[in-house]
Amino acid sequence: MDIDQLIESEGLFVTTLPDGASFTWRLLTEKEFRVLSKIRDNGLLSRFQVHLEAFNRCYVGDHRMINGDLPAGIFLSIGELIMHLSGGATGHEADEIEAARANYADASVTEVMKRIVLMAFASYTPDVFESWTRAKLLERFVLAEALLQNRSEYQPIDTSKIMTPEQAAKQARKKSLPVDVHGDNREIRNAMGSKKHALDSHPSEFKDKVKSAKLNTAQARRLDKMSKSDERRQRSARRR
Repeated sequence: MDIDQLIESEGLFVTTLPDGASFTWRLLTEKEFRVLSKIRDNGLLSRFQVHLEAFNRCYVGDHRMINGDLPAGIFLSIGELIMHLSGGATGHEADEIEAARANYADASVTEVMKRIVLMAFASYTPDVFESWTRAKLLERFVLAEALLQNRSEYQPIDTSKIMTPEQAAKQARKKSLPVDVHGDNREIRNAMGSKKHALDSHPSEFKDKVKSAKLNTAQARRLDKMSKSDERRQRSARRR
């Protein structure tokens, strides 16, 4: 296996045959795809020859170890797939974009650090990170934060909010649990004690309480009138 080619490859794919044999391959670069497409479209090579050329260029294993008794159609089929995935899926760009979005770990700390570095240093391109060590990425990230703070109201990353994979998985499971409304209500009732709020009563009970309150008020008014009447009689008796 060509280790150097594995390192240089952006992504690898594996095709496994029913008999267990497998082939690891990469995609064509934009330039490779463009050249092979022009060769095919201009009739310099047949479609099958282009597919075979795509396989030969993208296979990352040792060509000398390939079983010579395998049908040639296998290599042609893989080569056709390579051409398709490398840029031949015209009209399916929306699906490709959605797949790329799904594969991009935009919330990972590493990707966030890369984006901040690119914001601070306009001369950098995403490819620069491929040759950096982890230590160099952290060094450039800290420098980028310092520069951005001087230029704008940039707020540094709050490291206390960075979670380990285990913590992130635990939080994800917690968010996926259904809301226990009845349990929440029980907790509220326990916190409030056994005292029952008037609005929690049945309408008929609430109505009876209102009537009782009105009756007590009427009685108080009568008592007040009786008290005032007694005072008047007492004042009249003293005058006599």
